Parts: sequence; C-alpha cells; structure tokens
Amino acid sequence: MCRRFALDLDWDAVAERFAVDEDDIDATSLPAPTYGVTPKRTIAVIAQGKDGRRHLAGAYWSLIPRWSGTSDLPYPTYNARVESAASKPTFAESTRAMRCIIPASGYYEWHGAKPFYFHADDDVPLHMAGLYSWWRTSAASPWMLTAAIITCPAVDGPSSVHNRMPMLVAPTEGNAWLDPAVDGTTLLSRVRHAGEPLSRALAFHEVAPLDGDGPELIRPLDRGEQPRLF
Repeated sequence: MCRRFALDLDWDAVAERFAVDEDDIDATSLPAPTYGVTPKRTIAVIAQGKDGRRHLAGAYWSLIPRWSGTSDLPYPTYNARVESAASKPTFAESTRAMRCIIPASGYYEWHGAKPFYFHADDDVPLHMAGLYSWWRTSAASPWMLTAAIITCPAVDGPSSVHNRMPMLVAPTEGNAWLDPAVDGTTLLSRVRHAGEPLSRALAFHEVAPLDGDGPELIRPLDRGEQPRLF
C-alpha cells in the first residue's frame, strides 16, 4: 500500500521530463512542497488527453469514479491493486484509458509501527503508476480531478519492510502508460515487470515517527538521539 509520500519537486523539470508544454501546466493547482502528503489531499499528476497533449495538474488523492453519486465512498480509493484494477468497477474505466503518472520524491511504508522512507538511490523523482477520474457533484458543479496510486507486490529489499509498494513506471513504458488509445488492461502486467528493476534499486531507511510536514521527516533515524521533552 502507499498512504503517505513526500513531494518536493521542481515542476518545470517534471514538465520538461514528460514533454508538457508550458500552456498545459496548471501551476495554481499544484501542491506546495510536502514531506507527508496523505489521502484526500492534493497531489500532482501527469496525464495525456486524446489529442496527444500532456498535462501537469493537481489532483485529489482518492479516486472518485465518474458515476459515483458521492465523494464519500464507503471504502478507500487512494490505492488500486494491480491484480484487480482492471476488474473493479471503481477503477475499471480509468484503467482502460485514464492512466497517469504520479511523481514523488519518495514514499513511506511501515514495518509494524516503524516507518521507513523509500527513494531512488540517486534521488531522482519516482514515477508512480496512477489512475485518474473526473468527478462532480452535479451537472452544475465544476469537475474535480481525482487520482489513485496503483500498488503491486513488493520485491527484494522493499519486501523486507512491507509486502506492497507503489508500482513504478519505467521510462520504456511511460509513453504507452500515458496513451489513452492503449487499453490499460493489456499494460498492467507489462508495466509492472518493466518497473521491477527500479523497485529493486530503491534505497530506504528507518525514520522517526512521522510528526509534522518538514524535511526532517525523511532524515534517517538516529538511534543515539535523546527524546525531546520540550
């Protein structure tokens, strides 16, 4: 699973990496730097329209399917499992043609009560596989962009901390993943396996219990530190 991650990125660099034109960056909707974004807050997504243009915009982190009559779903939708995303009614439509990449500085997983921070060993942004959906409360209401992170079984080092992890999109699969003309049901397994070498190369370390929202959250735990009482 993935229920908390760090997001402190250069949006212009992200846009350049994914060939997003300046006119297609919704800068006002993008989140401020955060080291502990949680579900139902704003994250960033890169998505491609049917016209082939790519967009970088903020999105609500918990996918709400277009047909839902409410934003308050009875089950969590911030993650979608790779094994069932194509068949679950909540995610099926998005899997077919509304896929996105969710950039991150790194993410957290827990081993029991101990949090660990995962990131690329060279600290380049992680490209997590995502799904998106447009939703609104009524025909008179504005549309809201919503999204979910696809998770998969953890491999190698990450599996020693938790049995699930975000599915990473390898550069070789990025174009197909974003292309709405490509049926996502045929892509899931291929993208997952292409991303496994990236997953195996992740660096990770234990961090202190997450409190606040600053860069200190990702600092490796120093077991020699004395607890701060005041």
